[in-house]
Amino acid sequence: MPVNRPQNRDKRKYITLKFTLLIDKRNLISSMENELYIRELIIKEHFGIISEAEQLELDAILASGAEARKIREEIQEVPADDARQYLENVNLQAGLENVFERYNAQKARRRMRTRWVSAAALLAAVAVGAYLWMPGKKASLQPQQIARVANGSATLQLANGQVITMSDSGHQNINLQNTNVQNNNRVLKFDAQDTEGATGWNTLTVPPTLDYQVVLSDGTQVWLNSTSRIRFPFKFPGNQREVFIEGEAYFTVKQDATRPFIVHAGQADIQVLGTSFNVNAYRATQVITSLVQGKVAVQSGSSKLLLDPGKEVVVATGEPLVMRDFDQQTTLAWRQGEHYFRDASIREIGEMMSRWYNVDLVIDNPEAGNMRLRGKLYRHRPLQNFLDQLNSLGLVQFYWKNNVLHCK
Repeated sequence: MPVNRPQNRDKRKYITLKFTLLIDKRNLISSMENELYIRELIIKEHFGIISEAEQLELDAILASGAEARKIREEIQEVPADDARQYLENVNLQAGLENVFERYNAQKARRRMRTRWVSAAALLAAVAVGAYLWMPGKKASLQPQQIARVANGSATLQLANGQVITMSDSGHQNINLQNTNVQNNNRVLKFDAQDTEGATGWNTLTVPPTLDYQVVLSDGTQVWLNSTSRIRFPFKFPGNQREVFIEGEAYFTVKQDATRPFIVHAGQADIQVLGTSFNVNAYRATQVITSLVQGKVAVQSGSSKLLLDPGKEVVVATGEPLVMRDFDQQTTLAWRQGEHYFRDASIREIGEMMSRWYNVDLVIDNPEAGNMRLRGKLYRHRPLQNFLDQLNSLGLVQFYWKNNVLHCK
Protein backbone atom coordinates (compact mmCIF):
# COMPACT_ATOMS: atom_id res chain seq x y z
CA MET A 1 0.00 0.00 0.00
CA PRO A 2 1.74 3.20 -1.13
CA VAL A 3 0.41 5.31 1.73
CA ASN A 4 2.25 3.13 4.27
CA ARG A 5 5.65 3.17 2.60
CA PRO A 6 6.87 6.44 4.20
CA GLN A 7 5.96 5.10 7.62
CA ASN A 8 7.71 1.80 6.92
CA ARG A 9 10.74 3.68 5.60
CA ASP A 10 10.87 5.82 8.73
CA LYS A 11 10.49 2.74 10.89
CA ARG A 12 13.36 1.04 9.08
CA LYS A 13 15.51 4.14 9.55
CA TYR A 14 14.62 4.20 13.24
CA ILE A 15 15.45 0.51 13.68
CA THR A 16 18.71 0.95 11.75
CA LEU A 17 19.69 3.98 13.83
CA LYS A 18 18.80 2.21 17.08
CA PHE A 19 20.75 -0.88 16.05
CA THR A 20 23.76 1.30 15.09
CA LEU A 21 23.68 3.04 18.48
CA LEU A 22 23.41 -0.33 20.18
CA ILE A 23 26.45 -1.64 18.29
CA ASP A 24 28.41 1.53 19.05
CA LYS A 25 27.65 1.23 22.75
CA ARG A 26 28.50 -2.44 22.81
CA ASN A 27 31.75 -1.66 21.02
CA LEU A 28 32.46 1.03 23.60
CA ILE A 29 31.89 -1.44 26.41
CA SER A 30 34.04 -4.03 24.65
CA SER A 31 36.78 -1.45 24.24
CA MET A 32 36.54 -0.52 27.91
CA GLU A 33 36.65 -4.18 28.89
CA ASN A 34 39.72 -4.78 26.75
CA GLU A 35 41.51 -1.78 28.26
CA LEU A 36 40.71 -2.98 31.76
CA TYR A 37 42.05 -6.42 30.94
CA ILE A 38 45.24 -4.92 29.49
CA ARG A 39 45.64 -2.78 32.62
CA GLU A 40 45.12 -5.87 34.74
CA LEU A 41 47.91 -7.72 32.92
CA ILE A 42 50.28 -4.74 33.09
CA ILE A 43 49.65 -4.27 36.81
CA LYS A 44 50.27 -7.96 37.44
CA GLU A 45 53.55 -7.69 35.53
CA HIS A 46 54.53 -4.53 37.41
CA PHE A 47 54.12 -6.24 40.77
CA GLY A 48 55.58 -9.58 39.69
CA ILE A 49 52.41 -11.67 39.99
CA ILE A 50 51.81 -12.37 36.31
CA SER A 51 51.72 -15.94 35.03
CA GLU A 52 53.85 -17.11 32.11
CA ALA A 53 50.77 -17.45 29.88
CA GLU A 54 49.60 -13.95 30.81
CA GLN A 55 53.10 -12.57 30.19
CA LEU A 56 53.15 -14.08 26.70
CA GLU A 57 49.71 -12.60 26.00
CA LEU A 58 50.79 -9.19 27.29
CA ASP A 59 53.99 -9.26 25.24
CA ALA A 60 51.92 -9.86 22.11
CA ILE A 61 49.54 -7.02 23.00
CA LEU A 62 52.41 -4.62 23.67
CA ALA A 63 54.16 -5.57 20.44
CA SER A 64 51.10 -4.77 18.34
CA GLY A 65 49.59 -1.78 20.12
CA ALA A 66 51.06 1.65 20.88
CA GLU A 67 48.11 2.46 23.14
CA ALA A 68 48.86 -0.56 25.32
CA ARG A 69 52.49 0.52 25.60
CA LYS A 70 51.32 3.98 26.65
CA ILE A 71 49.12 2.46 29.36
CA ARG A 72 52.08 0.41 30.55
CA GLU A 73 54.26 3.50 30.84
CA GLU A 74 51.54 5.31 32.81
CA ILE A 75 51.10 2.43 35.25
CA GLN A 76 54.84 1.98 35.76
CA GLU A 77 55.18 5.65 36.66
CA VAL A 78 52.18 5.91 39.00
CA PRO A 79 53.19 6.81 42.59
CA ALA A 80 51.57 5.25 45.62
CA ASP A 81 49.53 8.37 46.38
CA ASP A 82 47.85 8.02 43.00
CA ALA A 83 46.97 4.34 43.38
CA ARG A 84 43.64 5.44 44.83
CA GLN A 85 42.91 7.19 41.56
CA TYR A 86 43.04 3.87 39.74
CA LEU A 87 40.31 2.58 41.98
CA GLU A 88 38.24 5.67 41.33
CA ASN A 89 38.63 5.08 37.60
CA VAL A 90 37.41 1.53 38.01
CA ASN A 91 34.37 2.74 39.93
CA LEU A 92 33.65 5.24 37.16
CA GLN A 93 33.83 2.51 34.57
CA ALA A 94 31.58 0.33 36.66
CA GLY A 95 29.12 3.22 36.72
CA LEU A 96 29.17 3.40 32.94
CA GLU A 97 28.18 -0.24 32.89
CA ASN A 98 24.89 0.68 34.56
CA VAL A 99 24.20 3.27 31.86
CA PHE A 100 24.54 0.76 29.04
CA GLU A 101 23.48 -2.47 30.70
CA ARG A 102 19.92 -2.29 29.38
CA TYR A 103 21.39 -2.78 25.91
CA ASN A 104 23.14 -5.99 26.85
CA ALA A 105 21.86 -9.50 27.36
CA GLN A 106 21.87 -10.78 30.92
CA LYS A 107 24.79 -13.11 30.25
CA ALA A 108 26.88 -10.31 28.81
CA ARG A 109 26.06 -8.10 31.79
CA ARG A 110 27.15 -10.82 34.19
CA ARG A 111 30.39 -11.39 32.32
CA MET A 112 31.17 -7.66 32.23
CA ARG A 113 30.35 -7.18 35.89
CA THR A 114 32.58 -10.08 36.82
CA ARG A 115 35.45 -8.60 34.83
CA TRP A 116 35.04 -5.18 36.48
CA VAL A 117 34.70 -6.62 39.95
CA SER A 118 37.81 -8.72 39.35
CA ALA A 119 39.70 -5.70 38.10
CA ALA A 120 38.54 -3.61 41.04
CA ALA A 121 39.62 -6.31 43.48
CA LEU A 122 42.99 -6.62 41.78
CA LEU A 123 43.53 -2.87 41.75
CA ALA A 124 42.57 -2.63 45.40
CA ALA A 125 45.29 -5.14 46.20
CA VAL A 126 47.69 -3.30 43.92
CA ALA A 127 46.98 -0.02 45.69
CA VAL A 128 48.13 -1.65 48.91
CA GLY A 129 51.11 -3.19 47.13
CA ALA A 130 52.11 0.11 45.60
CA TYR A 131 51.90 1.72 49.03
CA LEU A 132 54.25 -0.92 50.40
CA TRP A 133 56.67 -0.40 47.53
CA MET A 134 57.09 3.37 47.72
CA PRO A 135 59.97 4.97 49.66
CA GLY A 136 57.55 7.15 51.61
CA LYS A 137 55.95 4.09 53.19
CA LYS A 138 56.91 3.41 56.78
CA ALA A 139 58.38 -0.06 56.39
CA SER A 140 58.17 -2.87 58.87
CA LEU A 141 61.97 -3.05 58.97
CA GLN A 142 63.76 -0.46 61.04
CA PRO A 143 66.02 2.11 59.31
CA GLN A 144 69.15 0.70 60.92
CA GLN A 145 68.28 -2.69 59.45
CA ILE A 146 68.55 -1.62 55.83
CA ALA A 147 70.63 -4.08 53.79
CA ARG A 148 74.32 -3.38 53.79
CA VAL A 149 75.79 -2.31 50.48
CA ALA A 150 79.52 -2.72 50.10
CA ASN A 151 81.68 0.21 49.10
CA GLY A 152 83.93 -2.18 47.16
CA SER A 153 84.99 -1.11 43.70
CA ALA A 154 85.78 -3.10 40.60
CA THR A 155 89.42 -4.12 40.20
CA LEU A 156 91.59 -4.66 37.15
CA GLN A 157 94.40 -7.16 37.66
CA LEU A 158 97.05 -6.84 34.98
CA ALA A 159 99.01 -9.69 33.44
CA ASN A 160 102.02 -8.78 35.61
CA GLY A 161 99.96 -9.15 38.80
CA GLN A 162 99.45 -5.43 39.47
CA VAL A 163 95.95 -4.65 40.78
CA ILE A 164 94.27 -1.34 39.91
CA THR A 165 91.16 -0.13 41.74
CA MET A 166 88.63 1.17 39.25
CA SER A 167 86.58 4.29 39.82
CA ASP A 168 82.82 3.71 40.03
CA SER A 169 81.95 7.09 38.52
CA GLY A 170 83.54 9.85 36.51
CA HIS A 171 86.60 9.53 34.30
CA GLN A 172 89.76 7.57 35.08
CA ASN A 173 92.83 7.49 32.83
CA ILE A 174 95.54 4.86 33.43
CA ASN A 175 98.79 4.96 31.47
CA LEU A 176 100.63 1.66 31.33
CA GLN A 177 103.83 0.79 29.50
CA ASN A 178 102.15 -0.44 26.34
CA THR A 179 98.52 0.45 26.89
CA ASN A 180 96.33 3.41 27.76
CA VAL A 181 93.27 2.36 29.81
CA GLN A 182 90.24 4.63 30.11
CA ASN A 183 87.39 4.11 32.54
CA ASN A 184 84.44 6.41 31.96
CA ASN A 185 81.49 5.81 34.31
CA ARG A 186 82.16 2.05 34.45
CA VAL A 187 82.82 1.72 30.71
CA LEU A 188 86.33 0.31 30.23
CA LYS A 189 88.22 0.98 27.00
CA PHE A 190 91.89 0.66 26.12
CA ASP A 191 94.33 1.41 23.35
CA ALA A 192 97.14 -1.14 23.17
CA GLN A 193 100.23 -1.16 21.00
CA ASP A 194 100.80 -4.27 18.92
CA THR A 195 103.46 -5.69 21.22
CA GLU A 196 103.89 -8.98 23.01
CA GLY A 197 103.28 -7.29 26.36
CA ALA A 198 99.71 -6.42 25.37
CA THR A 199 98.65 -10.04 24.82
CA GLY A 200 98.85 -11.17 28.46
CA TRP A 201 95.73 -11.99 30.43
CA ASN A 202 94.07 -9.21 32.44
CA THR A 203 91.14 -9.76 34.80
CA LEU A 204 88.32 -7.31 35.52
CA THR A 205 86.39 -8.27 38.67
CA VAL A 206 82.99 -6.67 39.29
CA PRO A 207 81.82 -6.75 42.94
CA PRO A 208 78.25 -7.04 44.22
CA THR A 209 75.96 -4.04 43.58
CA LEU A 210 77.84 -2.89 40.45
CA ASP A 211 77.80 -3.65 36.73
CA TYR A 212 80.42 -2.83 34.09
CA GLN A 213 80.95 -2.58 30.36
CA VAL A 214 84.16 -3.53 28.56
CA VAL A 215 85.03 -2.64 24.97
CA LEU A 216 87.62 -5.15 23.77
CA SER A 217 90.41 -4.36 21.33
CA ASP A 218 88.43 -5.66 18.32
CA GLY A 219 85.38 -3.51 19.16
CA THR A 220 83.41 -6.31 20.81
CA GLN A 221 81.29 -5.00 23.69
CA VAL A 222 80.75 -6.95 26.90
CA TRP A 223 78.30 -6.02 29.67
CA LEU A 224 79.08 -7.65 33.03
CA ASN A 225 76.48 -8.26 35.72
CA SER A 226 77.27 -7.97 39.43
CA THR A 227 79.68 -10.48 40.97
CA SER A 228 81.17 -11.34 37.58
CA ARG A 229 84.67 -11.57 36.13
CA ILE A 230 86.20 -11.44 32.66
CA ARG A 231 89.75 -12.40 31.60
CA PHE A 232 90.96 -10.80 28.38
CA PRO A 233 94.10 -9.48 26.66
CA PHE A 234 94.55 -5.85 25.74
CA LYS A 235 95.33 -7.11 22.25
CA PHE A 236 94.10 -10.38 20.70
CA PRO A 237 97.06 -12.39 19.37
CA GLY A 238 97.08 -14.30 16.10
CA ASN A 239 93.87 -15.36 14.37
CA GLN A 240 91.77 -16.15 17.41
CA ARG A 241 89.88 -14.03 19.94
CA GLU A 242 89.31 -15.61 23.34
CA VAL A 243 87.94 -14.45 26.71
CA PHE A 244 87.00 -16.23 29.95
CA ILE A 245 83.81 -15.43 31.88
CA GLU A 246 82.58 -16.08 35.41
CA GLY A 247 79.15 -14.88 36.50
CA GLU A 248 76.97 -13.33 33.80
CA ALA A 249 77.75 -11.28 30.70
CA TYR A 250 76.06 -10.06 27.54
CA PHE A 251 78.13 -9.91 24.35
CA THR A 252 77.85 -7.98 21.12
CA VAL A 253 80.68 -9.48 19.09
CA LYS A 254 82.39 -7.57 16.29
CA GLN A 255 82.13 -9.61 13.12
CA ASP A 256 85.40 -10.97 11.75
CA ALA A 257 85.15 -14.15 9.69
CA THR A 258 88.92 -14.64 9.75
CA ARG A 259 89.15 -14.62 13.55
CA PRO A 260 86.54 -16.64 15.45
CA PHE A 261 85.52 -15.32 18.86
CA ILE A 262 85.46 -17.87 21.69
CA VAL A 263 83.98 -17.43 25.16
CA HIS A 264 85.08 -19.91 27.81
CA ALA A 265 82.57 -20.19 30.66
CA GLY A 266 82.88 -23.07 33.09
CA GLN A 267 82.66 -26.28 31.11
CA ALA A 268 81.22 -24.56 28.03
CA ASP A 269 83.08 -23.15 25.04
CA ILE A 270 81.02 -20.76 22.91
CA GLN A 271 82.29 -20.00 19.41
CA VAL A 272 80.88 -17.12 17.34
CA LEU A 273 81.67 -15.05 14.26
CA GLY A 274 79.51 -12.00 14.95
CA THR A 275 76.44 -12.03 17.13
CA SER A 276 74.68 -10.96 20.35
CA PHE A 277 74.17 -13.41 23.17
CA ASN A 278 74.01 -13.79 26.95
CA VAL A 279 76.10 -16.15 29.07
CA ASN A 280 75.05 -17.06 32.62
CA ALA A 281 77.75 -18.99 34.47
CA TYR A 282 76.96 -18.05 38.06
CA ARG A 283 76.60 -21.70 39.05
CA ALA A 284 79.73 -23.81 38.98
CA THR A 285 77.81 -26.78 37.60
CA GLN A 286 75.74 -25.00 34.95
CA VAL A 287 76.27 -22.58 32.05
CA ILE A 288 73.37 -21.13 30.03
CA THR A 289 74.06 -19.51 26.65
CA SER A 290 71.12 -17.54 25.19
CA LEU A 291 71.33 -16.33 21.58
CA VAL A 292 69.68 -13.03 20.61
CA GLN A 293 70.94 -12.75 17.03
CA GLY A 294 73.51 -14.37 14.77
CA LYS A 295 74.94 -17.86 15.24
CA VAL A 296 76.89 -19.52 18.02
CA ALA A 297 78.18 -23.03 18.56
CA VAL A 298 78.25 -24.29 22.14
CA GLN A 299 80.59 -27.15 22.93
CA SER A 300 81.15 -29.17 26.08
CA GLY A 301 83.49 -32.11 25.82
CA SER A 302 82.63 -33.99 22.65
CA SER A 303 79.08 -32.59 22.48
CA LYS A 304 78.30 -29.57 20.32
CA LEU A 305 75.11 -27.69 19.40
CA LEU A 306 74.52 -24.86 16.92
CA LEU A 307 72.13 -22.20 18.19
CA ASP A 308 69.55 -20.14 16.31
CA PRO A 309 68.23 -16.80 17.66
CA GLY A 310 65.64 -17.28 20.39
CA LYS A 311 67.25 -20.51 21.58
CA GLU A 312 69.52 -21.25 24.52
CA VAL A 313 71.71 -24.18 25.50
CA VAL A 314 72.12 -25.45 29.05
CA VAL A 315 75.44 -27.11 29.85
CA ALA A 316 75.24 -28.97 33.17
CA THR A 317 77.77 -31.23 34.83
CA GLY A 318 77.11 -34.88 33.99
CA GLU A 319 74.11 -34.06 31.79
CA PRO A 320 73.63 -33.97 28.00
CA LEU A 321 73.35 -30.57 26.33
CA VAL A 322 69.80 -29.20 26.39
CA MET A 323 68.47 -26.73 23.83
CA ARG A 324 65.29 -24.77 24.57
CA ASP A 325 63.44 -21.52 23.87
CA PHE A 326 64.00 -18.55 26.13
CA ASP A 327 62.23 -15.28 26.89
CA GLN A 328 64.45 -12.31 26.09
CA GLN A 329 62.62 -9.97 28.43
CA THR A 330 63.27 -12.26 31.37
CA THR A 331 66.82 -13.33 30.46
CA LEU A 332 68.12 -9.89 29.52
CA ALA A 333 66.23 -7.86 32.13
CA TRP A 334 69.36 -7.56 34.28
CA ARG A 335 70.77 -5.10 31.75
CA GLN A 336 67.93 -2.73 32.68
CA GLY A 337 68.43 -3.35 36.39
CA GLU A 338 65.56 -5.83 36.70
CA HIS A 339 65.37 -9.51 37.52
CA TYR A 340 62.31 -11.73 37.03
CA PHE A 341 61.71 -14.68 39.32
CA ARG A 342 59.77 -17.47 37.62
CA ASP A 343 58.93 -20.20 40.11
CA ALA A 344 62.19 -19.44 41.96
CA SER A 345 63.06 -20.86 45.37
CA ILE A 346 63.91 -18.62 48.31
CA ARG A 347 67.50 -19.88 48.01
CA GLU A 348 67.67 -18.70 44.39
CA ILE A 349 66.18 -15.34 45.35
CA GLY A 350 68.77 -15.08 48.12
CA GLU A 351 71.56 -15.67 45.60
CA MET A 352 70.29 -12.80 43.48
CA MET A 353 69.97 -10.47 46.47
CA SER A 354 73.54 -11.34 47.41
CA ARG A 355 74.82 -10.33 43.98
CA TRP A 356 72.88 -7.09 43.69
CA TYR A 357 72.83 -5.95 47.32
CA ASN A 358 75.79 -7.80 48.87
CA VAL A 359 73.49 -9.40 51.45
CA ASP A 360 73.88 -12.87 52.91
CA LEU A 361 70.62 -14.72 53.54
CA VAL A 362 70.24 -17.25 56.36
CA ILE A 363 67.27 -19.59 55.94
CA ASP A 364 66.01 -20.63 59.37
CA ASN A 365 63.43 -23.11 58.12
CA PRO A 366 64.41 -25.59 55.35
CA GLU A 367 60.81 -25.68 54.17
CA ALA A 368 60.89 -21.92 53.67
CA GLY A 369 64.05 -22.30 51.59
CA ASN A 370 62.20 -24.59 49.18
CA MET A 371 59.23 -22.22 48.85
CA ARG A 372 58.87 -21.12 45.23
CA LEU A 373 57.70 -17.63 44.31
CA ARG A 374 57.21 -15.33 41.36
CA GLY A 375 58.31 -11.74 41.46
CA LYS A 376 60.46 -8.95 40.15
CA LEU A 377 63.53 -7.40 41.76
CA TYR A 378 64.72 -3.90 40.87
CA ARG A 379 68.43 -3.25 41.31
CA HIS A 380 67.98 0.50 41.82
CA ARG A 381 65.17 0.28 44.36
CA PRO A 382 65.79 -0.33 48.07
CA LEU A 383 65.96 -4.01 48.94
CA GLN A 384 63.74 -3.23 51.89
CA ASN A 385 60.83 -2.56 49.54
CA PHE A 386 61.23 -5.97 47.93
CA LEU A 387 61.39 -7.72 51.31
CA ASP A 388 58.23 -5.94 52.46
CA GLN A 389 56.44 -7.13 49.34
CA LEU A 390 57.45 -10.75 49.96
CA ASN A 391 56.48 -10.49 53.62
CA SER A 392 53.06 -9.13 52.65
CA LEU A 393 52.28 -12.43 50.89
CA GLY A 394 52.21 -14.15 54.28
CA LEU A 395 54.10 -17.20 52.98
CA VAL A 396 57.52 -16.42 54.43
CA GLN A 397 58.95 -13.84 56.80
CA PHE A 398 62.17 -11.91 56.22
CA TYR A 399 63.73 -10.23 59.22
CA TRP A 400 67.07 -8.83 60.36
CA LYS A 401 69.13 -10.09 63.27
CA ASN A 402 72.57 -8.67 64.05
CA ASN A 403 72.71 -7.12 60.57
CA VAL A 404 72.14 -10.52 58.95
CA LEU A 405 69.06 -11.18 56.83
CA HIS A 406 67.00 -14.22 57.87
CA CYS A 407 64.03 -16.00 56.33
CA LYS A 408 61.61 -18.24 58.17
